[in-house]
Amino acid sequence: MTEIKVHGFLYFRVPQGFRTTKERERIREAAEAAQGDPGVVALYPYSLVGLRASAELGFWVAAEDVEAYQQVGGRLLQTNLEFTASLWGFVRPSQYTGQSGISVEVPGERKRYLVVYPFVKTHDWYQLSADERQAMMKDHARVGHSFKDIEQLLVYSTGIADSEFVVGYETDDLQRFSALVVALRSTAARPFTRRDTPIFTGRYGSLQEVLQEVFGKEG
Repeated sequence: MTEIKVHGFLYFRVPQGFRTTKERERIREAAEAAQGDPGVVALYPYSLVGLRASAELGFWVAAEDVEAYQQVGGRLLQTNLEFTASLWGFVRPSQYTGQSGISVEVPGERKRYLVVYPFVKTHDWYQLSADERQAMMKDHARVGHSFKDIEQLLVYSTGIADSEFVVGYETDDLQRFSALVVALRSTAARPFTRRDTPIFTGRYGSLQEVLQEVFGKEG
């Protein structure tokens, strides 16, 4: 069975003058080719049109290793897309619970929205005892688990990217997700958050649907 070790999120903007049928086809061909690359387990497209100024198109990549993730990025960079962000990390068990922080199913059916952001703890967090941190994270997890309709993806990037973690959530209801965030921010661990932006919210669709929204029906 294929083992996913890396989840990553690539975000792009279409430069002025390249919103054309020809460019749309180049991107479609690159994405379809990437889906067949060795080590790429799944590739999901997202439209961020109107939701973020820095990105209009996003791809969630599940891969066996970093090299496969890079291969996808390399294919998409052969188009004229402007590369604006990459958030990625490794799959591993939580040091606090021993469990995976991933409840999404990959490969599998996708929910309507995907919200992704980097996450960094404060220096003070790491000066707390292991027991104190574990107690706060268990309470944090308890709140999150009460929103059973929202799926989580947590990967680790400490020391290899600007963030320590990358957090992703799948939901069919963004207002419901916002309520989850409000609830999580009331837990004791919240003051130890140093940064949890930028936030990338994308809507899932087939590659054809997403590219049509990004480029328009007539390209």
